[in-house]
Amino acid sequence: MNQAGTINFTAALLKHGSWGHRDLGIHPSSMTLWLADNRRTGMIEWDIPSLSEFENIGLWFDEDGVLVDYDGVMALPREAMAMLRAYGFVVPDDME
Repeated sequence: MNQAGTINFTAALLKHGSWGHRDLGIHPSSMTLWLADNRRTGMIEWDIPSLSEFENIGLWFDEDGVLVDYDGVMALPREAMAMLRAYGFVVPDDME
């Protein structure tokens, strides 16, 4: 995988699970986008140092750059969607 870019942001965060969700407060984070050479798969490494949390979000795209699936989080963060769009990918409305 090749590193495409990194964004830094501060946001209100929630922890989701089958049990529901819990408010974690406002924290600085960074997201780094990694892409395979064919741009059909990738991942976002999401680092939240103040919570000692790190998430990997797996990404799968079709041949037109449309996001078809993701894994690792219950809901795709809006910052991740904005990052993917900035790199030319399409995030379908039903994934928002």
